[in-house]
Amino acid sequence: MQARNAKGMPLARCAALFAAWTLVPLAGCGVAPPRGPVADAAVTAGIHLLEPYDPRRIPVLFVHGIGGTPQDFRVMLDGLDRNRFQAWVFQYPTGPRLHTASRALRTALAELQRKHRVDALFIVAHSMGGLVSRSYLVDALRDDDGGPARLLVTLSSPWEGHAWAQVGAQLMPGAPGSWTDLSPASDFLVALRKPLQQVPHYVFFGYRRSPSLLTSQSSDGAIVLSSQLPGWIQEQAERCWGYDADHVGILSHPAAIRRFNSLLASEADRLRANRTPAAHSR
Repeated sequence: MQARNAKGMPLARCAALFAAWTLVPLAGCGVAPPRGPVADAAVTAGIHLLEPYDPRRIPVLFVHGIGGTPQDFRVMLDGLDRNRFQAWVFQYPTGPRLHTASRALRTALAELQRKHRVDALFIVAHSMGGLVSRSYLVDALRDDDGGPARLLVTLSSPWEGHAWAQVGAQLMPGAPGSWTDLSPASDFLVALRKPLQQVPHYVFFGYRRSPSLLTSQSSDGAIVLSSQLPGWIQEQAERCWGYDADHVGILSHPAAIRRFNSLLASEADRLRANRTPAAHSR
């Protein structure tokens, strides 16, 4: 006989519903639950240019997290130096397995590279979007030269997954496939540990001094610090910066925004200094 709680609900169902509730803060908007198969069906993966392509400016590609949209980056987009950079956004359904999203990203970037001969791209990703972006880079660097990517910046990404994603994936009928990949020690997460030899990775992480209802561990209210800052990320990252901000609030935290804009400028200067005459003549 299936175990039940005091009100008669199967404990497995209780656990699955709680798992879904705990993953709500992972959504980019902070209130909406992760998209399910029906909602995801209306989202077509693709990169959108927010202005006509300009070969003189470096594209900055923004990749949202689970249940999110490009609107999550509105503060970063508003503050982007449009004299040096142009904004691109990658929108994708967040319910399917994450390799589906990373392959869609690679296909879309390859098409844009063929069309515009892009020789430099900065990628900025939040939460699960960081996993998708790093997966794209791991695969691209394994198979070729990595394409146009020259920088990866991630904010509040769960590199070691989320414990309740595993509970939900195991117990909730029809759970999003992405929850399987977000489960700690999943094959997808383990594959992300391969070093990115040619692309510098900068890590922004969040913490809250106030307690979280979801965990007794230090966290940003959604992702524990041990998942945001595992040892392998600390070893491989160029730099790690932390801010007293919650999971979504880090995208508009004033100090984080200042650091982010300074980082883009310094990386653009470094890229310009290292470019060969052949690159300048394109």
